[in-house]
Amino acid sequence: MEKSPLCSVVMAVYNGEETLKEAIDSILNQTLKEFEFIIINDASNDKTESIIQSYNDTRIIYIKNDENKFLGPSLNEGIKIAKGKYIVRMDADDISYPYRIERQFKFMEENPEVGIAGSWADVFGLISGELIYETDDLNIKLKLLYECHIIHPSIIIRSELIFKNKLFFHPSLQHSEDYDLFVRAFKFTKFANINQKLIKYRATDTSETRESDEFRNRFYNQTKIHLFEMLGMEASVEEILLFRSIAHHNYKQDKKFIDDSRKLLETMLKSNGKTRLYPVELFNNHISLFWMNICLNTALINGPYVLRSYLNSPLKKHNKKNILTIIKLLIKS
Repeated sequence: MEKSPLCSVVMAVYNGEETLKEAIDSILNQTLKEFEFIIINDASNDKTESIIQSYNDTRIIYIKNDENKFLGPSLNEGIKIAKGKYIVRMDADDISYPYRIERQFKFMEENPEVGIAGSWADVFGLISGELIYETDDLNIKLKLLYECHIIHPSIIIRSELIFKNKLFFHPSLQHSEDYDLFVRAFKFTKFANINQKLIKYRATDTSETRESDEFRNRFYNQTKIHLFEMLGMEASVEEILLFRSIAHHNYKQDKKFIDDSRKLLETMLKSNGKTRLYPVELFNNHISLFWMNICLNTALINGPYVLRSYLNSPLKKHNKKNILTIIKLLIKS
């Protein structure tokens, strides 16, 4: 009987001739060899097919779409035929370090409670840098309320988790497929990020990308609204954007911003107290810290008003900041 591979690497590509060879080579040269490499050509009209077919490696399984189906449906095709215990994602314009799959496989074997694990990344291309994200489950899930803190092409997922809970990529989403999947997986498993840079993530910026920002943000906001529903709230797009501004420390120096922020954070606190989507004490501390930061950063302009707002809000009783921070707020006010 044929032995199943330890991992199934799944990559979809559309017109990737410029970067595809580097991506494929980086997978085939992994230190862990027991994997299958499922490559889905999403109806490319460049040299993508000839590049894929130039490889003579039995680990490659080639699928060609007759029409362009976009990323989510293409990945689903590969996942449905995968035989590995784990699904490893790869994008056709990124590069995996040689030890990537071995490190991720070992991590998943040693942490059976984790269903989805990403990693840190080096950034190259248009800009250079690094992506260093939260590593533990609770902080990753808290971040999901305003941004995705897992790098999609860096992830490894337990196949059993996908098939048992039908966690395939949503076929109608053309952006944020990964964000949507992580939110749907929220209640089923724990997340992690391995605190090592296991991929090189290519930064690009085309006119097409810039023009689609508004289109992409609509999908992101839909996913955030879904997560707020899980929290027990019917959040508007305006509230979603307000919370993102708060979390990113973008403060407005006016009373409306202060009032709207306080109401939103108090509602979030109350909602989680009922649904217990997040551990209550941890969530309360997290949200009260946002409130303290708002007050500290708006007190110079709106001193007495901010102080009254702080003292009259139930958010203050959950603040674990030391007395020096309270004194700082009093002085600023």
